[in-house]
Amino acid sequence: MLVIAHRGASGHAPENTMASFLQALAMGAPAIELDVHQTLDHELVVAHDDDLKRCGRDRRRIKNAHWSDISGLDVGAWFDKSFTGERLPRLEDVFDILPPAVQLHIEIKRGSAVYPGIEERVVDMIHKRGALARTLVSSFDHSALYSIRSLDEKMRIGYLLGLTTLKTALREMKELDAESLNLSVRQTLARTVKAVHDRGCKIFVYTVNTPVERDRLNKLGVDGIFCNYPELNIWR
Repeated sequence: MLVIAHRGASGHAPENTMASFLQALAMGAPAIELDVHQTLDHELVVAHDDDLKRCGRDRRRIKNAHWSDISGLDVGAWFDKSFTGERLPRLEDVFDILPPAVQLHIEIKRGSAVYPGIEERVVDMIHKRGALARTLVSSFDHSALYSIRSLDEKMRIGYLLGLTTLKTALREMKELDAESLNLSVRQTLARTVKAVHDRGCKIFVYTVNTPVERDRLNKLGVDGIFCNYPELNIWR
């Protein structure tokens, strides 16, 4: 079962920061997950929320800001004062530090209806970095996944379930040639795992932070878990 560092080692460092990703790598994480938004001037910014109020104490929405407006924000102090001065990373910054053997899961938070051209920019960056084989792109915005597929027939796609019914999800996964169904712990049932595996796809589950949860899901046969603590890979 693959252990994927959710927003990096976000149990130990501020989520979606270089500190969090470097910590995850230092702990031996085989895969890292992050979230991507887009600025007004088309920079691919790694952050979870639409705005920076929670992590950066700034109410501006990323879509309305230029990179120069937000690149200097402190996104570390909210977590712990020892991370004061931590800055927002861009997707390209994360690629710069990612070893070739580490997988990357990119969640596009909103598609082109909110961030015009974001799908094409993500696809282009993955290709420029030669990272097609080790990168999986996911989204709750399923129109973004269809855009990704129209741009690249070989891109690896993960389908985030959200409020979509399993029946609809399985149909759309087939249309998209998606590799995985990504869903919450609460949504992960034995019959769901079987239905997905019967179609030759994988199941990735978020967010799993205890050995008890990990072991239960492992018994169900899930293929991977997103966790804030990469040491779940070795915890017993």
